Amino acid sequence: MAPAAENLENDVIIEMMEIYINAILYKRGLYPEAIFRARKAYNIPVYISIYKSLNEYIERTLLAARELKRNRKLDRLEVLIYHSEEKPNESYVFDFEHKGLALEDDQSMIAFEEELRKSLLALDSRMKDLKPLPTDADARFKIVLHTTESSFVKIGSNPRLQSFPFVKDTAAEDVMEKSKIQLLPVLHTSNVGIQIFVEEYGK
Repeated sequence: MAPAAENLENDVIIEMMEIYINAILYKRGLYPEAIFRARKAYNIPVYISIYKSLNEYIERTLLAARELKRNRKLDRLEVLIYHSEEKPNESYVFDFEHKGLALEDDQSMIAFEEELRKSLLALDSRMKDLKPLPTDADARFKIVLHTTESSFVKIGSNPRLQSFPFVKDTAAEDVMEKSKIQLLPVLHTSNVGIQIFVEEYGK
């Protein structure tokens, strides 16, 4: 893959992650609607936060995600929603397959953006079927990046990319076994090899 094409792919994927994370937070009501502003992406309206501290957290986390993706070491990005960290409510999982196919021409980009548009529309409709979050306490969220142990050690030495909740790959299976999984496929394109689903945890 040419460096320019690889950089383009990484930029598009990180932009996609930002849109999805904002969409999840908006649609699940973790923040007041007033902190979101409607914008257009992929020819459909999306809601993006204007809340500074939230945006800084997402930006710093996606900076680390981009570095891992650039090295093909980002296996999973997870948006975990919880009232208690010991008892999560649900998580939105983005699995990366690293097929190495590039968005090298305009036609590939058009096709990829159409896949994203369809997936965002699907996300909107399918999230309506999720169980409501408990209302007896404020819900919180965190973004978890799953990678290999060697990548965790390497990125931990980078002062710009510290303070992120990295998880070894081996821990992912343990989490899956403890959860009640409702598969919610939203996007899977051969260009970037991304599968998106939601896990609803058992009570």
